[in-house]
Amino acid sequence: MKGDVATMETVFEEASSVLLLSPSLGEGESDACIDLLHPDDVEKNALWVSYTKSPDAQLRRWRNHSESRPANVGVVSVGDSMRSVSAGNPQSANHGSDGLDPSIETVTNPNDLTGLGISITEQLTRWHSNDARTVVCVDSLTAMLQYVDRQTAYEFLHVLTGRLYAADAVAHFHMDPGAHDDRTVESIASLCDAVVELRDGERHIRCR
Repeated sequence: MKGDVATMETVFEEASSVLLLSPSLGEGESDACIDLLHPDDVEKNALWVSYTKSPDAQLRRWRNHSESRPANVGVVSVGDSMRSVSAGNPQSANHGSDGLDPSIETVTNPNDLTGLGISITEQLTRWHSNDARTVVCVDSLTAMLQYVDRQTAYEFLHVLTGRLYAADAVAHFHMDPGAHDDRTVESIASLCDAVVELRDGERHIRCR
């Protein structure tokens, strides 16, 4: 079915894991990402797991699409995603004009899903005792699947979605459907409570 902002809010309320299907750099991807991260005024912890964008690029995406700021910010940067102006000097990303002070973890080897899982868990644990809702963006599964096979990714995501659910976190996972066969897309979709697909300039949403 076709989605709008209200429907995205409903997805946020009812789903703890969402697969966001969009061509890489596709039109509307950033808007949909921020809608999934920030559909209401409830205070939030924001965690980015990024293969494709530097920590400062992820923060700029939030700043460009939302007037409010997260209560806490974390970035798990995988592989080459730290390569940016701030990568050589992480402090330049940590202290922006809006006061965002992200906790940045780095997983150097993109094949290391064990290390990635540990880094995500450590970020979630830091926020365990605060009252803010945790929202998570994983960008992207298409990049992850360049380094590990489908079964390995599936098993990792099966554990991760359970861990996020237990932490009362809401997560969405970017994926370019044009880069994968239908079996791979549907395999990943089966792990998520909802799928938001950007197609023909519209959001098509299906829930389990």
